[in-house]
Amino acid sequence: MNKLYRLTTICLVLFSIFSVYVSIPSENNFFTAADEGFYFTFARLIRENGIAHFPALAKNYVSDKEVQIYPTPLRVGHILSTALWFRLFPNTYVSLARFSFFCFILFLVVSFYFARRNFGSDIAYLLVLLLSSSPLIMAMGRRALSDSYGNFLCGLTIWLFLDFLRRENKIKYFIFLIVYSLTVTVRESSVALLLFFVGFFLIYKHVYKRSISNTYLLGIILLPVFLVGTSYVILFGGVGSFIGLLREAVPLHFGTPPSSYSLLYCTGPWYRFIVDFLLLTPITTLLFIGYFSYMLLTRKFEWRITYFMAYFTTIFILFSILKYDKVVRFVINLETVIALFSVTALYELFRQRNEKRQINLVFITTVVIFLINYLSFIDIFLFNGVYDPISYPLLVIRKFIPGLRY
Repeated sequence: MNKLYRLTTICLVLFSIFSVYVSIPSENNFFTAADEGFYFTFARLIRENGIAHFPALAKNYVSDKEVQIYPTPLRVGHILSTALWFRLFPNTYVSLARFSFFCFILFLVVSFYFARRNFGSDIAYLLVLLLSSSPLIMAMGRRALSDSYGNFLCGLTIWLFLDFLRRENKIKYFIFLIVYSLTVTVRESSVALLLFFVGFFLIYKHVYKRSISNTYLLGIILLPVFLVGTSYVILFGGVGSFIGLLREAVPLHFGTPPSSYSLLYCTGPWYRFIVDFLLLTPITTLLFIGYFSYMLLTRKFEWRITYFMAYFTTIFILFSILKYDKVVRFVINLETVIALFSVTALYELFRQRNEKRQINLVFITTVVIFLINYLSFIDIFLFNGVYDPISYPLLVIRKFIPGLRY
């Protein structure tokens, strides 16, 4: 990719970042009675009272059934990080949204750095171009929610594990484990990643015949459990308090619907996530499906491609099993795989002897997709004001079904 293309990519990414920043809602336009209000309250209370207030948060959550439909105090990583943010910046909803914006930038930087290390500069530039224009990622980067922070940490965790496998190193290994442990404390559903890490470790060792000590596998299983469990027990004032919190939080994903909203809007068939991604980013999702299918049919299982295929499949299946969690922002990090495979799909589609012409076609197509994605963000989240990108408002906006203005 020549300098002009790289400069154009950088300018477009900066334009996208600027767009997210200027579109952060004003102080009176946040959903204070929904998740944003709870994240703000958590951060403010810990900012004012310190970590000694965590047992009170747990007690309130366990005793009040009405608050159990909202974010759980188990997300101590996000609560502590935003409480620290409130020590540095004003205690406002706008400030909390700017924390999400900061995480959005970090996510793009991390994605570029590791993609360049593993797939080369050309793919890294185009990957970040698509990620920066993802309507879902952009939208979460302007809200006072935990999704942008969770996406950044989840992305960092996935790249760190790949980097550790690529070049086995104890320092990288422990950094990966620490970041993964933090990720679980930000989005408790990230515990599902443990199945992926264990599964791909075994694939890497036995299918790809790589020499790697089983001691690492033992550490992957035990160390995050120890770190996360210990932090919870300490912060919530004992094992009993922690178990009581788990007893109330875990069944919400499987048993009786926690709210009418969950029953009406957060359930659905196993393929619901694919439908939502198609509604948000149709071209990249179609390219992803095509490339994923192409890899399965041709069996070109280069280990790093297999890594991301296994990651997508694991998360997709696990979240499809959860009855009341079929909300596309809960699997926001799958956008990384979708964007990565979209870029590699374009290289396959435009493969020819003239490499310069191939690069031209891939770049121009990616820029067109960037513009389409960007306009989708404007339409869905700014013009139509969607707060939670569930299927219903997306289907209405795309005019697949009639409905009241969401």
